[in-house]
Amino acid sequence: MARLLSQQDDFANQEPMPETLIKKTGHLCIFLPKFHCELNPIEMASGLLHFNVRDSDSESSCWQYWGWCKYRYRERPKNNFAEAKQAAVQFLDACPLDVLRRFINRSWRFMSAYRKGLNGEAAVWAVRNTALYLKLPYI
Repeated sequence: MARLLSQQDDFANQEPMPETLIKKTGHLCIFLPKFHCELNPIEMASGLLHFNVRDSDSESSCWQYWGWCKYRYRERPKNNFAEAKQAAVQFLDACPLDVLRRFINRSWRFMSAYRKGLNGEAAVWAVRNTALYLKLPYI
């Protein structure tokens, strides 16, 4: 039944309700596939919350925005909700621009690998190797 309905023009051409509501407010809406956090620079590797101060430049390319901010947010003690909100905004704004660029470049490498037809393991291998040499021979 769902397959049959999805093939009908009125269902296939209709925007999802969240997208409609977001566009009404003047914002852009992008839906990313589930379980592909490597395509989203905000979510990628958010579980890697350790921070190596000695080698932060080379290591930080593996971490993503939320992980970077969550690690620093959790380090700072907060006594009430107002302090927690203030700390959240402070650490979201504190992420350096070069770190954000690394996150986005890594996401682009994954997108390129998937466009070339690589599966998950092959894409991880290709992205890891291209990140080492900063060129795209495999992707």
